[in-house]
Amino acid sequence: MMMSGLLVCIGIFIVSLFEQLPFLSVMTEVMSAFSTTGLSPDLTQKLSLPSQILLILLMFIGRLGPLTLVYNLGTRSHSRIRYPDAQMQIG
Repeated sequence: MMMSGLLVCIGIFIVSLFEQLPFLSVMTEVMSAFSTTGLSPDLTQKLSLPSQILLILLMFIGRLGPLTLVYNLGTRSHSRIRYPDAQMQIG
């Protein structure tokens, strides 16, 4: 939850830096993008390209899940397949 909240706060801050729009509209847009709900105050068309790219990244991260992303980046072995060690004598 803390990671999700931090990502949303950073997203709101960055979009607020790029855009001169009301804070509540920006907050609603970023929360909607991160939670992938589809509710939007029709603000996406008015945003600049960097803000739109940030929203796309937030949508992807929100869909993937922050904990899944951290787990996959933190593990060294992505394969759970382990082969048994055995010495076989042939002939």
